[in-house]
Amino acid sequence: MSDIAFTRRHVLTMTLAGLASVPFIGAASAQSGRRLRIGVAAPATTLDPHLQNNGPNNALATHIFDSLVINNETSQSKPGLASSWRTLDDTHWEFTLRDGVKFSDGTAFGFEDVKVSIERATNLPSSSSFRAYTRNVKAVTPGGAPNTIVIETRTPDPLLLNSLSRVRIISARFKDAPSGDFDAGRAAIGTGPFLLKEYVPGSHTLLARNDAHWGAKPAWDEVILRIASNSGTRIAGLLAGEFDIVENVPAEMLDRIKADSKLHVITGVSSRVVFMGFDFGRDVTPFATDASGKPLARNPFKDPKVRQAFDYAINRQAIVDRVMEQQATVAAQYLPTGAPGTSDKLKPTPFDLAKAKALLAEAGYPQGFKLTIHGSNDRYINDSKIMQAIAQMLTRAGIETKVELLPWSVYFPKCNNNEFSFFLGSFGVNTGETSNPIVAINATFDAKTGMGPVNFGRYSNPALDAKLKQALPLLDDNARNGLLAQASEIVFDDRAILPLHFEGLILAAQKGIEYATRADQYTLAMGVTKA
Repeated sequence: MSDIAFTRRHVLTMTLAGLASVPFIGAASAQSGRRLRIGVAAPATTLDPHLQNNGPNNALATHIFDSLVINNETSQSKPGLASSWRTLDDTHWEFTLRDGVKFSDGTAFGFEDVKVSIERATNLPSSSSFRAYTRNVKAVTPGGAPNTIVIETRTPDPLLLNSLSRVRIISARFKDAPSGDFDAGRAAIGTGPFLLKEYVPGSHTLLARNDAHWGAKPAWDEVILRIASNSGTRIAGLLAGEFDIVENVPAEMLDRIKADSKLHVITGVSSRVVFMGFDFGRDVTPFATDASGKPLARNPFKDPKVRQAFDYAINRQAIVDRVMEQQATVAAQYLPTGAPGTSDKLKPTPFDLAKAKALLAEAGYPQGFKLTIHGSNDRYINDSKIMQAIAQMLTRAGIETKVELLPWSVYFPKCNNNEFSFFLGSFGVNTGETSNPIVAINATFDAKTGMGPVNFGRYSNPALDAKLKQALPLLDDNARNGLLAQASEIVFDDRAILPLHFEGLILAAQKGIEYATRADQYTLAMGVTKA
């Protein structure tokens, strides 16, 4: 197909239904230096940068919107829309805003945009909101010097810089814009390195380089991020020359890629842990049933022995060896032992089928029960295969298990609404320490305070909440990490979730295309270069 030129006026006035029928892959190759074609494994669910906090959404938003602080490839905090910062005291931070920055509609960036963005990220109704990152912000006020702002926190916050890197800055004039205005392009006006030209949910996003951007200019005039959830389709597109780079390459396809002289493999280390979660929120959970298919009278997952049984029934090493083909590492907690906030007391749970059966019998389920488990089929590396493997393992332990797999765009909202009984989850621990995932996944869910924003199982443990309350304000790294290690022990000894493995990071690209891999697993066009 030939390249198709879209004007901004044309795109923003077209309906999504009309856009869906428009061809979008041009014939221009990477060698022309004009258009970069990325094969994306999972779809974004919105262009609203404050609505739903997940990897695909955040990666896409990073192209269009900047943040005060930027996370680099190794999750280190670097200047963004704030050119510098300093602490005034334990709860006041002063940020100097970058001079001369403008939004893509020509309006100047300033204090009000920062204030509105932080407030909107805090207050926008969504159980998977960004409130986990803004919950400690008490006030945003102008600073004493020109072009400075002061952010006051409720308590000392050693991770404020990392938190601010998650909050994308929108134009203040869109503070009341509905999410649909972002998806339609009307409010998707940022200061980022790219401009939105076209967004078709579930299909593709077309971006154009923002030549007025304050930072380094990307190598590409245009970028098309095409959704190719099926790994076979994604790799076939790469082999056929339809993609310049693709993400989430399955291990079993590496030999085929390496055998092609036009392609090469790009690997890196990820901070993403994959896990299974339980429904703690309901007294009767819908997908655990008796032999006749009737929901059990009590939620079995509220019994620690049942959770322990499931833990022992899962053979993690087999998943790493056979499903992940050794492109992953068995996990015992949120980060490998030795990382800040981890505990050296936590070890991977050994596979023990006999112990699993014995624990089920002790819990009152000597004959097991029926269970439907849920996962995505297009989000994480080998997610559908992982779920099938776990179903087989649970069935051998006496739990007659079925699997229901859903596309990420369907799965995430349902998971977000606590609709499942036993489900697949994952989290990129991009702060490099454990308070981030524990607060997000295990703290008691509280929409007002921003605790537990992705606590999809509605786990609640007062002892854990108390430990976090002690740890989070501490500026002393050693003291904070010691308390976080104790919090980690509470989480994993109680089987609040069952960690499976840490994902490896594998991309593949045409020869001459290079990429600096990121710990957060985002595939960003800004990091793709031509050799």
